Amino acid sequence: MTKGKTYFVVATALVAGLVLIGNRAEAEGDRFYSDLNRLDKIVTKINENYVEPVSTEELVDAAIDGMRDILDPHTAYFGARDYEDLKVTTEGEFGGLGIQIGVRDQVLTVISPLAGTPAHRLGLRAGDKILRIDTADTRGITVDKAVDKLRGKAGTKVTLRIRREGVADPLDFTITREIIKIESVPYAAMLGDSIGYVKVTQFARLTGSDLENKITELMKRHPRGLILDLRMNPGGLLSQAIEVSELFLAQGSLVVFTKGRASTQSQEYKSRRPPLWTGKLVVLVNGSSASASEIVAGAVQDWDRGVILGQNTYGKGSVQEVLRLDDRDNALKLTTAYYYTPAGRCINKPENGARLKAAEEDDSSGAPEKAAKADTSLFKTRGGRLVKAAGGITPDIAVADRKYSRFALELFRRGLFFGYVVKARGEISARGPVTPAFEVTPEILEDFRKYAFADSAFKRFRSTPLQEIDQARAAWKKDRADRGEDSSKASPEFDRAYAALETVLKAEAEHEFAANRELIRREIKAELLGAVLGEDARTAFEIQGDAQVREALRYLGDGKLYAATLKPARSKATTEKPTRAK
Repeated sequence: MTKGKTYFVVATALVAGLVLIGNRAEAEGDRFYSDLNRLDKIVTKINENYVEPVSTEELVDAAIDGMRDILDPHTAYFGARDYEDLKVTTEGEFGGLGIQIGVRDQVLTVISPLAGTPAHRLGLRAGDKILRIDTADTRGITVDKAVDKLRGKAGTKVTLRIRREGVADPLDFTITREIIKIESVPYAAMLGDSIGYVKVTQFARLTGSDLENKITELMKRHPRGLILDLRMNPGGLLSQAIEVSELFLAQGSLVVFTKGRASTQSQEYKSRRPPLWTGKLVVLVNGSSASASEIVAGAVQDWDRGVILGQNTYGKGSVQEVLRLDDRDNALKLTTAYYYTPAGRCINKPENGARLKAAEEDDSSGAPEKAAKADTSLFKTRGGRLVKAAGGITPDIAVADRKYSRFALELFRRGLFFGYVVKARGEISARGPVTPAFEVTPEILEDFRKYAFADSAFKRFRSTPLQEIDQARAAWKKDRADRGEDSSKASPEFDRAYAALETVLKAEAEHEFAANRELIRREIKAELLGAVLGEDARTAFEIQGDAQVREALRYLGDGKLYAATLKPARSKATTEKPTRAK
């Protein structure tokens, strides 16, 4: 996109958003109106004289896209459909059936029915292929369009025609829609007799109260420690980040503060209630823990309230407001402020800040500090420990996420674990009940191996060494072509050497299977438990093999180790609030 075009589309966007910024523009003098008048003339000339007609809608949509060149990546425009999806995410409920869907082998497929929903009660299964929704054939349908058809007002009905593995004829299910609640706190349990575990997947409207209820239930079993799992949690509502933090912080503690251009966007948020959980706490985070997750982790860390364990978080330190533009549910999600942890850390990464802004830009307007460069300053926790801003929350204890080989990633990408369990669950269940103690036998592993290597796409899997010899062959042919030789005719010696090496390396795929045998065994069992017993059984099993959870249990089980982690390296502990290090 050229500079001229960029300027034009961005300026057009300003016209579309005039209703939002008119008051501020008035205070900025005549330049704003002069620019708009110039833009109005450009748009008029295009409308009257451009060689082909261009609709206003196209111009405005292009303008909105153009905003991305000068604003941060979290500012976004939502059409009516996108705005509805955003409301579902933040409000945590919608009218529907209670199924997760996806496209598998080019067919709309049930990934999982949600426990307690209409789809679950009527017996829909993971792997059921949806052939028709009411009278509409689903061939070629996108997931978004399918969701549009499946959701609707509670009390209305929808009929699905299903093809199920092992059943000859299609099955028809007529299902009455209900209000489906998205579980932002989907799992809580005791790990052994002494440690509570609770997972939070997003920060929606009821996350704080749902988490409080789950922890209250766990406390009836008198845990000696609690694991709060915020991994893979992209965030959500600021209000819920505060409510969640209040469950662990002393009343009156600063949770977070924000700085924006307007005085209403610069606020402090403090805990308004006594904490629910006052015992030992470990918070699990990783690179996908963002936004509201980072507010909670930052507050816990700055007040020395618990141990942060895992990997560096995402580094999104900005606050967005959703502003409706009209009565057609078009809306603008606009970054209005940066947020800061109690110690004063802005953990925003440069790539998550405003784009094309010079770091040395004059700040005489009173706007918050620019986030063009990661803040490398040191800060002190309440007890005197040194912590960094550094573009995210750095955990107190670093424990790596699980790593997967390319072979394993290809099994996941192709959906082969899911597909195999859909195909084989009936036969496996017929041999004996599937329980948490179920073990994947050598016979099941061999059956899965045959299933995976029969997959037309997976058979073409190329290991890293195979990819490298492919590249070497291509480079060799290019050299011949560059010399003016016929690159289609390889020398017999090269062809024989290449074919022999390829044969050897292709056999490595079988070795790859053997090397990943334990992972494959684990994933088959997890998928089977989820399909037969539900997601809680699957989650319980996955936690058993989770290295970060194991390390959290070690810290919660060793009082001296836990206390030492929260002790400053040299300086004495204080009772002061968290602050920037001097």
